[in-house]
Amino acid sequence: MSRLSRFMDHVFDQKRWLIHILFWLCVFVFYVIFFSRRNSNYLQTLFFVGLLMPVTIGSTYFFNYYLVPKFLMKEKFGFFLLYSIYALIACLVLEMMIAMLTFIVMAGLRTQAMSPASFDLIFLLTSLLMVVFLGVGIKMILHWRQSKEDYQKLMRDKVETELKFLKTQLNPHFLFNTLNNLYYLSTEKSDKAPQAILALSEILDYVLHSGKSVLVPLKSELKQIDNYIALELLRYEDRVSIDTNYTGDLESHEIGPMILITLIENAFKHGVMPIAGKAWIKIQVKCEKNSVVISMRNSSRPRNLGSGIGLTYLRSQLDYLYNGNYTLDVKDESGTEFSVSLTLLKT
Repeated sequence: MSRLSRFMDHVFDQKRWLIHILFWLCVFVFYVIFFSRRNSNYLQTLFFVGLLMPVTIGSTYFFNYYLVPKFLMKEKFGFFLLYSIYALIACLVLEMMIAMLTFIVMAGLRTQAMSPASFDLIFLLTSLLMVVFLGVGIKMILHWRQSKEDYQKLMRDKVETELKFLKTQLNPHFLFNTLNNLYYLSTEKSDKAPQAILALSEILDYVLHSGKSVLVPLKSELKQIDNYIALELLRYEDRVSIDTNYTGDLESHEIGPMILITLIENAFKHGVMPIAGKAWIKIQVKCEKNSVVISMRNSSRPRNLGSGIGLTYLRSQLDYLYNGNYTLDVKDESGTEFSVSLTLLKT
């Protein structure tokens, strides 16, 4: 919701009574004009309209605060129609009584007789329905607007919850295998152990802190991609070939956290783990003036599952962060190659 919309809501809530008074003043003026078309005696018209206003106000509030929420909003259309007819008949009877009273009072004062139009049922009913339907229409528009905002807030909360989960998740199998590899390296007193521990520490620190940010520097995400690859290579060694290519001005771009990590994790999970032989992954990140173009390709086995929950969460994250300013193309050439092409536009 925009700042202007929030401001208008605040003003409306604080000055609701004033808005109602202004509305009924406008109705009063409209009634005076409406009922004085054939009557030059404005005192008579004012007297008549003054008696008519409580009936109109009461019927409008009865519709808006009882019939509409109790029956119409709950889709009890039959009851709504039935009680609406009863209410309009009762209001019409009251208006006729008011017209007769006005006629008697003005006759006693020996003023000009009221216009016959004031006693016309169609004339009285039309004047009443115009105001009642206007009030119900305003009520329905406000209800629709509030329902829309509540739905949008619910969707934002849902997406934010999913994103928080996405930002803080890291494949437990990756952690388990990495810890096993670190244990093996430490028992062998390998020189790779300190670098592996540092890489894992940086990834965990990044995952924890990136969850608090909407966007992160692209170079930070790429650094964790390199750390992730280094740790996975401890497990797969020369069974997987990794080709990375980063071009353009990496310093001037930001990206949603965990986007690239989700893609590389998906590539290892579905493009390396299930393949018995040699596997490969190719990563290309190209920074242009107003966009970042990402290509992630990996070897694929038949019936690849690479379009699963990871990419589903990724789409939700992209919709939330980039609001349509992105393109995501997923291709699965079963048994040959799985590829993800993602273009992020600067917002």
